[in-house]
Amino acid sequence: MKLAYVDSSIWITRVEGLPVYRAKINDCLNQLLREEFVLCSSSVVKLEIFPKLYKDKNTTLVEIYNKLFKQTCHLENFSSIFEQAVKIAYTENLKAMDAIHVTIAIHHDCQYIVSTDSHFKNLTTIRPVWIDLN
Repeated sequence: MKLAYVDSSIWITRVEGLPVYRAKINDCLNQLLREEFVLCSSSVVKLEIFPKLYKDKNTTLVEIYNKLFKQTCHLENFSSIFEQAVKIAYTENLKAMDAIHVTIAIHHDCQYIVSTDSHFKNLTTIRPVWIDLN
């Protein structure tokens, strides 16, 4: 099974972003699906998305995201996640949460990490699919 870990920036842009950005995201995700990749997510992605929605009591977006995440493969955390993330943060010069995303993706043998965040553009520990929204 071919896995592509989809970063929270992708989901947020796809759900809440401008239509022109949404089209770029959809094109990329649809291409991965045509190539028989399984789109993956994690509780870390949810941690970055849901707190603001709950704070704003935005039940509509909570429902949309919940439906979306039911259509993706959920990758579980693991016991040494933080120890490995520290190494990746150093190696890739990433912030903690981004290093955790990369660590989860690598741990679960994802072939790609998909993001709009420019600091993922030049990753060396996993192949990035970086979507330029400019």
